[in-house]
Order: sequence, then structure tokens, then C-alpha cells
Amino acid sequence: MYGSFGMDQVLSPLHAEFTILVLAMKSSLQLGFTSMSFQTDCLQLVKLINDEEDWRALASEWNEFIHLLSSFIVFSISFIARECNVRADLLAKEAHLQNSIFSHVNSDIPG
Repeated sequence: MYGSFGMDQVLSPLHAEFTILVLAMKSSLQLGFTSMSFQTDCLQLVKLINDEEDWRALASEWNEFIHLLSSFIVFSISFIARECNVRADLLAKEAHLQNSIFSHVNSDIPG
């Protein structure tokens, strides 16, 4: 699934990445996908989820994540280098420059 979300303000880059993951999880479930593999260029987020590192910084969002996670039959998250994630990085930068809120998710691979 490819997509993008933008928001006006977040507390930290980790919060932004985590918020986007939660939104992507919600969108996946709404589309009927219960087996998902997510990739992010935020190694801290991957470690936080896979190794259950100290997540107190995300305490307010953590319960929602755990609730959504329980709806997936298969869930994985892995690290992908930013150089391999050029399209998503470009979308994020464009959203930041526009300082806007938008949402777009679909299962088509961009061409």
C-alpha cells in the first residue's frame, strides 16, 4: 500500500512517524487488509515496536496502536534506508512545505 498523510504539528519526528504508522494501520484495516508489512526509514520507531523499547514518549498513542495491532493477522515493521524510500520522502517533504493536512492511501504502486 502506498500513500501519504500530512499534519500541521507534532511533538517530535518520532511522534510524526508513529502517528503516520497508526493512520496507515487504520487505513489498511478499513480497506480490509489484515496482513501487512510496513516499512519506515525511522530506525527508532522500528526498534521501539520490534524490541518493545521504552515507549513512554508515545504513551498517549501506544494504547491505540496496541488495539489496532490486535486486528491484524500478520503485522511486521522493518527499517528501509531513506535512499531506498525516495518517493515517500519526497511526499513527506512536499507536505511539510505545503503545511497542510491531507490523506491519500491506495493499493496501486505509483508509476
